[in-house]
Amino acid sequence: MNEVLFIKTFCLIGAMLIITSIGAKLNKVYETTAECVITLVGMLGFIFLVHMHADEYPMNLFCLGMVSLFVGWSLGPAITGLGNKFMFRKFLGKIGVATKMVEVKTKWSFLSTNKIKKPQYYYKDAPEKVFEVNSSEVREFRRRFEEEVLEHERDQLANRWKNMVTLAIVSTALAVFLTASIVWFSTVDFGFLGGFLAVGLSILSLIKLKKSLTPNASIYSLPLVIIGIIHAMLLLIYDFNRLEKALAAGDESWSTAVQISLSIYLDIIWLFIQILELMGNEG
Repeated sequence: MNEVLFIKTFCLIGAMLIITSIGAKLNKVYETTAECVITLVGMLGFIFLVHMHADEYPMNLFCLGMVSLFVGWSLGPAITGLGNKFMFRKFLGKIGVATKMVEVKTKWSFLSTNKIKKPQYYYKDAPEKVFEVNSSEVREFRRRFEEEVLEHERDQLANRWKNMVTLAIVSTALAVFLTASIVWFSTVDFGFLGGFLAVGLSILSLIKLKKSLTPNASIYSLPLVIIGIIHAMLLLIYDFNRLEKALAAGDESWSTAVQISLSIYLDIIWLFIQILELMGNEG
């Protein structure tokens, strides 16, 4: 086996994940919309620069580090947002309020559909009366959550969420080892997955964009998240297969190590987000 490329690739992935964890620790919430936009543009811009300067040391390593930092800067608010929703749902359950998803029609059409799913709230002992997301009743629930939940109860909910984040990290790590093992102990060339995965990523991105732009629509969908997890694992299989073929060809270049490490790193982050979203909403 070509140990040089193997060591380069996984050292880069490990360093990127460390920088990402630091960025996520430093930034818990976006202070402004401009910060969110700058983070997104910066992340996409440095991903582009990685491919442009993949064989230019140390520019390639600098670009990888900046990608990792921007991803971590955006991952922190995502984890915080999912955690707040998780804790709010637990509070609602405590006061006897449940939620359900209902499908409604909308005038705005995207991807040839005019139906969206919206959350509705209701008391468990009076399910016939429902409250919309922006109703005064739901605003009152949120006020009570902010004012009535005691500090020790918040700490308990926060610890439960931290445990779920840890479980998501462990699950992601296990999935990475599983996909790597499938490639390493299989004689199948998974290169044929490339086109299908690219199309799948485009479709998933458009669906999620449509959900996020639709007012009052729920952006969570259990089938969509499960498909996202499967898609992320297939991406890992495809990229580990790319690495395996590069090792077999004797490629030791920094450009190959940088490009493959970036792909595997993004696959890992995508998988982690999908698993965390599943645990946060179903937990």
